[in-house]
Amino acid sequence: MGAVPKMGTSAPVNIPIQMYCAVDTTGRISPIKFCFEDSEHMICTIHIDQIISRDEKNYVGIREKQFFCSAQIDGVRRLLEIRYSVDTQKWRIFQFLS
Repeated sequence: MGAVPKMGTSAPVNIPIQMYCAVDTTGRISPIKFCFEDSEHMICTIHIDQIISRDEKNYVGIREKQFFCSAQIDGVRRLLEIRYSVDTQKWRIFQFLS
């Protein structure tokens, strides 16, 4: 798939992604799958297996929704933190946790 950070890398990576999600009648967002361009300029699609936790944070006046999820990447189950900026409406992989 290309240059996805190795297991155990917990430093922020801030990879912009295109997210496919569902929103229920109360406005709760549930990420389903996402796409991104890897270092070899290939489009990769990753299906989210499980949403482990979700939270909303305020960082210096910037509202973000934070999701800890698990997904299969290159045949390995990875834990990752995905963030959604409420103000800019942009999604990104913030960091890989394992």
